[in-house]
Amino acid sequence: MILAFIGKGGVGKTSISSAFALELSNMGRTIIVSTDFMPSLRYIFSENDKVKFLELSEEEVARRWVDRYGKDALSIINEFINTDESVLQHISTAPGVAEEFMISNLTEIENSGEYDYVVWDTPASSSTMHLLNVERDFYNHLGRDIQYYLKIKEKFGKSHALEILNEWRDLANKVWNDLSKTSFFLITTPDELSLVQSEEISKDFVKMGLQIRSRICNRVKNSLNDSINCDIVIPEMQGKSREIAEKMRSEIKPKLQSFIEGAKIQSH
Repeated sequence: MILAFIGKGGVGKTSISSAFALELSNMGRTIIVSTDFMPSLRYIFSENDKVKFLELSEEEVARRWVDRYGKDALSIINEFINTDESVLQHISTAPGVAEEFMISNLTEIENSGEYDYVVWDTPASSSTMHLLNVERDFYNHLGRDIQYYLKIKEKFGKSHALEILNEWRDLANKVWNDLSKTSFFLITTPDELSLVQSEEISKDFVKMGLQIRSRICNRVKNSLNDSINCDIVIPEMQGKSREIAEKMRSEIKPKLQSFIEGAKIQSH
């Protein structure tokens, strides 16, 4: 089960997702993954925690891409030009490659069976929406690649490239299906700009066919207006990063079980 925490920058996604991960670790094997290119989980968790944490930096994602797809990519490229493995580093850091592969890494972790809960600490909303849009469009892009390859393949004779492209397309399709089962938690603060952007995120999710599982209002100093719909209200908190995450656990715990049950129903 993947639980993803989304919202504009600065609303407390890392603290809240960390609080969820800490509490979920009492219910099952839990990992928290950050796909922010400036991750901060290392300041909250340690190797002694029951929660495993993973920060997928741009460099780490590029390395994983080369390990996973480098050989196949090189075999396709060599049908057009003679080159060596140095070209793979260039491809792995090209715009869009890291974003797409980040999500496939995330779903692979979830499908590995090593964890009961995968908590996803996402980057700021604009980056997250770009990430999701890249994944959504990747399937169609590969479809065009395959059509193009079919037109020119006679020039190069029999090849393994078409099989590879089809495998990549199947993977992209599977990853998107896994994303559709992800439980997205939308985090906002009570200020007007955050609330407006939250509504925009909700509309974008509807367009993409993804579902917001729950809304969380963070840093609430006074009682909320009745028109603001939040499932969890977290008051303003002070302290170090780990201390804040621990305090948030008490606010999350009463509703966590119902969230998990609802997520299980949604995934089926």
